[in-house]
Amino acid sequence: MHARGLSLLIGIVVGIAAASVAAADPRDAVDRSQRLDTDALRDDAATNRLTPPSHPLQIAPPPTTPKAGTERRRKSGANGGGSR
Repeated sequence: MHARGLSLLIGIVVGIAAASVAAADPRDAVDRSQRLDTDALRDDAATNRLTPPSHPLQIAPPPTTPKAGTERRRKSGANGGGSR
């Protein structure tokens, strides 16, 4: 009884998989890949990442430093020591 039910279940799974493979268009994966590439290029163009750097060694923009006076200062503890 168990072997017959197991073989029926395996047959159903294989049948569903075969039907989905037969229904799939082989161009779906290619179209999706091309769409992802096009979207990535559009995003790069929108954020101006496609322009060549002004210097050959400049790959990323220089890091920005915080403006003077914007750093937080730590308050000293009640006993005057900063360590815990």
